Amino acid sequence: SSAEVFALPCRPIHAALCISPSACQRKGNPGSPTNRVDQALPMEVFFFVLGYLVQFGASCLLLYKIYKFKSIYGLSVDTQISYLLAVISRCVWSMETRLVETKFAYLELACSTAACGGLAFLCWQLYHTTSKHSVFFLRVYVTAPACLVLAFFFHPGDDWFSMQILVSYTMFQEAMGLLPQLYLMRHMHEVEAMTSHYVGLIVIARFIRMIFWGKMYFLGEHFLQLFFADICHTLLSADYMYLWMRKLKDGGRLIYSQSA
Repeated sequence: SSAEVFALPCRPIHAALCISPSACQRKGNPGSPTNRVDQALPMEVFFFVLGYLVQFGASCLLLYKIYKFKSIYGLSVDTQISYLLAVISRCVWSMETRLVETKFAYLELACSTAACGGLAFLCWQLYHTTSKHSVFFLRVYVTAPACLVLAFFFHPGDDWFSMQILVSYTMFQEAMGLLPQLYLMRHMHEVEAMTSHYVGLIVIARFIRMIFWGKMYFLGEHFLQLFFADICHTLLSADYMYLWMRKLKDGGRLIYSQSA
């Protein structure tokens, strides 16, 4: 049961579920703040995993589109590689959190890894079908090292070298990962329907994770650097989401181009 799962001793890394060390050392007082945090954890885990399930759904939609049209025209290869790097990092640090105690989280992580790997493989296989890429400073060979440096300086905990660096790297890389795709869509006259839905679902996934960070903040678990990454991700895509929601409501084409 979920109660038994979250009664297990804490593992060394707590950022994935935002469990502070003090919450692991509770005295068993049902009215204590740490116990209230523990009792709320199942809902927090739900929001954390739900965000990635929405992203997995978006990846499946994109896999279908690429398989159907045998083309990655209009898609950013850098975005897909960024998400692949992020999920590989997540595979490492998730093994050191309480997420490993839930079979549901294992299933989500396995499915997400397979989807990201499949998309990266198709991008490599069909690379010849596109010639459009984002600007230099948004390419993955620039953003990946930059995110790693940021993660080194801005990560939960006081230790300079810890698994928390990978936690921060995952969040930063995911936040930066969508920017190349948004850039490409800005320079296209019209955004293809399934691509527009893919990007919309990715933004929704990040918004769900913002709820997770927000709930943890009010429970006394402050991870502002990680929360800030998702806030930036959402703000940078706010104008796109407005156009996407209007398209869903009124129908028609989605024109995201600056020249439109």
